[in-house]
Amino acid sequence: MNHIVLTSAPDNDLASRWSDLFAGAPFATHFVTPDFFNDPFAGKGEKFAVLAMDGDRIDAVLTGLRVGSKIVSGLAVRPQTAFRNGIDRTAAAVALADGLSAFGGDWADLITFFSWDPVDGLERSGYRHDIGTGADQVVMLDLAKGADQLFKEFSERRRTDLRKVMKQAKLDVKILDSETELAELYKIHKTWNEGKGNTPDRFEDFRTALRSENRAIFIARSDGKIVAGTYLRFCKGGVVEYAANNSLGEYQKLRPNELLGWRAIEWACSQGFTKFSMGASHPFLARYGGEIVATQRYQLDRSFLKMHAKRELVTRIATKTYLSLPEGLRKRIKSVTAKV
Repeated sequence: MNHIVLTSAPDNDLASRWSDLFAGAPFATHFVTPDFFNDPFAGKGEKFAVLAMDGDRIDAVLTGLRVGSKIVSGLAVRPQTAFRNGIDRTAAAVALADGLSAFGGDWADLITFFSWDPVDGLERSGYRHDIGTGADQVVMLDLAKGADQLFKEFSERRRTDLRKVMKQAKLDVKILDSETELAELYKIHKTWNEGKGNTPDRFEDFRTALRSENRAIFIARSDGKIVAGTYLRFCKGGVVEYAANNSLGEYQKLRPNELLGWRAIEWACSQGFTKFSMGASHPFLARYGGEIVATQRYQLDRSFLKMHAKRELVTRIATKTYLSLPEGLRKRIKSVTAKV
């Protein structure tokens, strides 16, 4: 099996063969499609893709970014790899690794990628394997169960809140479909991010997302006013990913975010998607039920004396030591460091 490395969008023929992979890939997500090169939210850096080829057939894909001397593909909660069912996964993984090394050349001192499932055969290429824990895990819903069954698997608190919200009927949820709605939601996006000290995304990027065939935005309105929005990205016939949410604080008592999540799950079931990734595993998302999925990290440290791995080990030890301290002492340490 060989590989192809791309640094720009493929031509129509290659894009078609690339997309053919997804009919037989269990974790096909938006950022492993050819549209990755056109998506303004795919991250900052030089975009690239590695395709593992068996003859003319594409059997696996990995997308990512070059940032300085580092190459990174995806995040722990958002792997950007996909493998066709029934192939020699080890051969495909080695082809992807060879492509990463070819793209990295002599300048890349750290190569990192994430996978939904374990990948064999990379140890001889020098990759270290870690399994995600804690905040690096993802809530994953199996949409084959259908909306009714998935609702039954929500936490009791989530089901109670949703039944109350739907009975009150004070919120209207729909898919955003106009520039006027987009402009109104963008104001919420700006307010929400500025309140958290973040830089809002550009309105032009929002418009691109609205026009994408691989994205959907759900909005909740109260008395005609947009009060919250949930952003989804997806690969048709594959995985839907909960990408982000923005809402107005004064309307939280109406539970718009909870209802948006439920309506998005209902919609995903009706559209024939296979899985719904909540994109994280914190309590708000975990109340939607599903399975907690631990993703796989593969990392190749090519720095002098493997300094990246050493720094990470020191950070892990420090974090573990800090978390083992009594809560009162942790608070005092946090208070002191915040003033430094």
